[in-house]
Amino acid sequence: MQVESRTYDELLRLAPGAVLRDEPMARHTSFGLGGPADLYVEAPNAGSFRAAAELLTSAGVPVKVVGRGTNLLVRSGGIEGAVLSTESAFSTLSERDGRIVVGSGVPLKSFLSFCAEAGWVGLEPLAGIPGSVGGAVFMNAGSYGTFIGDCMETVSVFTPGVGSATVAREDLDLGYRTARLPEGSTVEEASFVLERGDASEVSRRLQEILELKWKGQPVGMRSAGCVFRNPADVRAWQLVDQAGLRGARIGGAVVSDQHTNFILNDRGAAPEDVEELIDLIVTTVRERTGRELVLEVEVVGRRGGARTTQA
Repeated sequence: MQVESRTYDELLRLAPGAVLRDEPMARHTSFGLGGPADLYVEAPNAGSFRAAAELLTSAGVPVKVVGRGTNLLVRSGGIEGAVLSTESAFSTLSERDGRIVVGSGVPLKSFLSFCAEAGWVGLEPLAGIPGSVGGAVFMNAGSYGTFIGDCMETVSVFTPGVGSATVAREDLDLGYRTARLPEGSTVEEASFVLERGDASEVSRRLQEILELKWKGQPVGMRSAGCVFRNPADVRAWQLVDQAGLRGARIGGAVVSDQHTNFILNDRGAAPEDVEELIDLIVTTVRERTGRELVLEVEVVGRRGGARTTQA
């Protein structure tokens, strides 16, 4: 869509040098796939992010907020309107009054390293989960029975037209891959209360979990992590395996031989390849096991466009 010149000029004032037209989302997703966003805005700080979100919303421009793009499949037609990145805008990582306050744009890996160095115990099982803290909070990311919400105290959010607000943990209705945040809101930062322990032991445990995951996951390959949510009584990868889809391929997209809940961007996949393979998996698992898989990866954007969207 065309964004009015005065809106574009105001965005440039809010984020000098950080407003890009027709920016390929392949550059901003772990899949390395995706057509162009009409506008891509890397707001330099929280104030600029809020002002840009207000400006775009009031101008009727659709807004998609992204962190590190690790749980995202963007179609070849790209994203209509504007993409707002949290990476630079919300980068706080500090200890305040016995709590750790973390900006939504901070990589989860950096947060866990901060905890290990200071001897904060409790979130080590999340090691190896890609993406930002904001994305992890939004979906209550977890691993080995531990969820990021377990140690969370509050979440600060921003909603255009409403402003900033703080939501207590007990009001988030946390569940498996869910957190009830105000509709249309963006996570700005979250505070955590953790127990103190021995820093060397926390670091050892973090490394131990990373090594376990490296052995069982296709590290170094382009993917968006686990594609499907785990049902309550079985792992999604087991259902994919039972359906005989290990190594299944459409174009450049392939089901990992190492972990069948991963789809890899192999040999120059197009977003359509991945989406078609997802549909094949869902249909085949339903037919052969009677179970219904639910997506964990978010699929966004316009259909169509060129199929040459490899980063």
